[in-house]
Amino acid sequence: MRTGLVDGKLYRICEWITRLAYVNLLWIFFTIIGLVIFGIAPATVALFTIIRKWIFFHDTEIPVLKTFARTYKCEFWRANRIGLLLMAIAYIFYIDIIYLAHVPPEWKLPFSVALLIIFLFYMVMLLYVFPIYVHYELRFWQYMKYAFMIGMANPLMTLIMLASVGILFLILMYIPGLIPFFSISLAALVVMGSALRVFRKMEEKQAIWQQGK
Repeated sequence: MRTGLVDGKLYRICEWITRLAYVNLLWIFFTIIGLVIFGIAPATVALFTIIRKWIFFHDTEIPVLKTFARTYKCEFWRANRIGLLLMAIAYIFYIDIIYLAHVPPEWKLPFSVALLIIFLFYMVMLLYVFPIYVHYELRFWQYMKYAFMIGMANPLMTLIMLASVGILFLILMYIPGLIPFFSISLAALVVMGSALRVFRKMEEKQAIWQQGK
């Protein structure tokens, strides 16, 4: 009985490893066919859509390739609005970091602190924007607004997400052979799973509040 239980767990672990490797390769392929710049956001939306179905609906039998391709195509332009905005912000940070080298010494510390705080806010928004995008139907700027607000309203989970993703990428730096198979998909699994816990808690609080009215 115990051997069968262990075998069942090992089988499920192997299934998840295979799934994550497959969707990671799909993410890379669809990002490339979108010329990277225009492919990364819709591919990320498609990836989060599938992982949400796996976690939230426990639907592990979905046709992965068909679902990925359909979501990529349907969300291409809409997802790119968010993706290009996030890339533009990241580029501004890059320019600011270069400019930091030319800032007078007396302004370097306050400028660095301000830049770090804004960057942390950006990271919080980046963590939540795609989980919110695939879980809720909102207007364009609401995705950004709620990603930031939800992240800041749940600091513990946000820190856990940041730490988990950071540890994951440190591990991948030491084992680079895993990057093509698990880099994005495993990070998306951690982020989507954590975000769904936050969403569930928010929805439960909202339901209690509505009952008390």
